[in-house]
Amino acid sequence: MSQLLSKKGVNMSGEAVRKRRKRLGLAGSETKLTPEQQVTVDISRIDKKEEGKAQGRRYKAALDKIAELERNISVYEKTKDIQTHTIRSSQSGSGSEATAVVLASDWHWGETVLSEQTNGLNEFNPSIRAKRAEKFFSNVVRLIHIFDKDITIHNLVLALLGDFISNNIHDELMESNSDLPIDEIISVQETIASGIEYILANTKVNLVIPTASGNHGRTTKKTHFSTEAGNSLEYLMYHNLARHFANSKRVKFILSRSYLTYVDVAGYIIRFHHGHALKFAGGIGGLFIPAYKAISQWNKGRKADLDCFCHFHQVKDGGIFLSNGSLVGFNDFAVRIKADYEKAKQVFFLVDHKRREKTVTCPVFLE
Repeated sequence: MSQLLSKKGVNMSGEAVRKRRKRLGLAGSETKLTPEQQVTVDISRIDKKEEGKAQGRRYKAALDKIAELERNISVYEKTKDIQTHTIRSSQSGSGSEATAVVLASDWHWGETVLSEQTNGLNEFNPSIRAKRAEKFFSNVVRLIHIFDKDITIHNLVLALLGDFISNNIHDELMESNSDLPIDEIISVQETIASGIEYILANTKVNLVIPTASGNHGRTTKKTHFSTEAGNSLEYLMYHNLARHFANSKRVKFILSRSYLTYVDVAGYIIRFHHGHALKFAGGIGGLFIPAYKAISQWNKGRKADLDCFCHFHQVKDGGIFLSNGSLVGFNDFAVRIKADYEKAKQVFFLVDHKRREKTVTCPVFLE
């Protein structure tokens, strides 16, 4: 048969003919293939190849969906273990009392920001970071003294919400950071401990310190949802700080392995987290739409009156949420996520015990 096909100008071996005959279901041991049949065979092969590619794409899409569902399950498993701390009023009768709350996050201690990288809008280095951190703690004390003249403040919630270190989670950070990760975490740990001691020495407030691990403190290449705390240098730092102040009756750390941490301030529930569970790509509405969507879902489990988070280096007051700024200030990350330009700052606010609501909200300027 191969000779017959060769005479017709078709160069095919007998083995190839037999295989094609078998695929076409043609009877006979030496059935001839016409050119039209050969075209049909070739089209069939192309169709099968394209179908194989389509199946591969569908399979990959299915795997991606499964991975997404597994991440959601991991987040659920992590957030269902809710830890709370209650702050009760110290005064009785008609006396007015409030609890002060300050958010500390996104210090990116070892990061270097050059002036030319931000068109002169910001720069950051070891000298500048030390001055900004000192300014943070001194201004917190100053704000407490200012508001304590009109309303009694017995408690300060100092929320440590993560990304205190820059770490080497991106290749470019390995080139630009001023410190290695371990040196970075040691340095920022000493700075925070010094700041807490400064607050204790210069005020009479008791400190409640909820903590959250950021995405930059991780020791893994990617974020591990269910084991994030166990892979976080910041989680280790929080434990070290808690041990350092273990004998102080005025300091209470909340060391949560959950993504969400709840603090009850005289009946007003605040939910703290880092913010990297929110999906934001700089769209219309900015942080507000993804924040509202996430809060709505979390409130189905346990309702909070206010969410406090950070991660996006922007101070935003959404009524039911407060987003914190940063100590590192405007940098390439802010440019990439299309964040509003703002100077380095953190957020301070009061919770009125009688009204059970957030009242005064103001920035803590660091420059």
